[in-house]
Amino acid sequence: MCKVALLITTYNRPDALNYVLASVAKQSRLPDEVTICDDGSDPSTSGIIASWSRRLPIYHVWTPDKNFRAALTRNLGILKSKAEVLIFVDGDCLLPPCFVENHLKLAQPGYLVSGGRHLLSHEQAKSVLSGSLALDAVFDNWKFRRWSLGPLRDLAPVNWETVRTCNLTVYQEDAVRIAGLDESYVGWGREDSDFVVRLIHSGVKIRSGR
Repeated sequence: MCKVALLITTYNRPDALNYVLASVAKQSRLPDEVTICDDGSDPSTSGIIASWSRRLPIYHVWTPDKNFRAALTRNLGILKSKAEVLIFVDGDCLLPPCFVENHLKLAQPGYLVSGGRHLLSHEQAKSVLSGSLALDAVFDNWKFRRWSLGPLRDLAPVNWETVRTCNLTVYQEDAVRIAGLDESYVGWGREDSDFVVRLIHSGVKIRSGR
């Protein structure tokens, strides 16, 4: 069985990261590595990471706070990893219980798996962070049901516009072959689109994980 690393980007949101890690701990298939790709957070984030270190195989890569450098922090996570499969998520994205399991079922060298997201309302997010809305209740939604779509998932192999690194799986060998993300992107946006377009040009196809 191949090893899988979960790469979680974060910046000064220890409250959200804490609940993301709680959803990781509930996975039907735990990742072999959980790497926090930290874009310059203050020490409160380190405290949250330390609190989960006994329950999860967790690592922390950190860069100084010099504007938005998600490309750099994700590359550090890729370099840190010894896993064959890399799953990228954001530090405010809760993971359904079968998230890692489902990505692994669809993962394949030469393909990236592009997932979606369901945005919570402001009130729902507040309820999660206050503990008044349980994680299980968040996923009581038809959008999180599994569908056996088979070949239909491969119908748009070059549609890069639908791909976001808040929910993306790629084999490490494919990411390393194109030298990871372009670190010249500083500031929010488009470093993920650039990454996907370069993967496509290298021969990688898009598989829908929605």
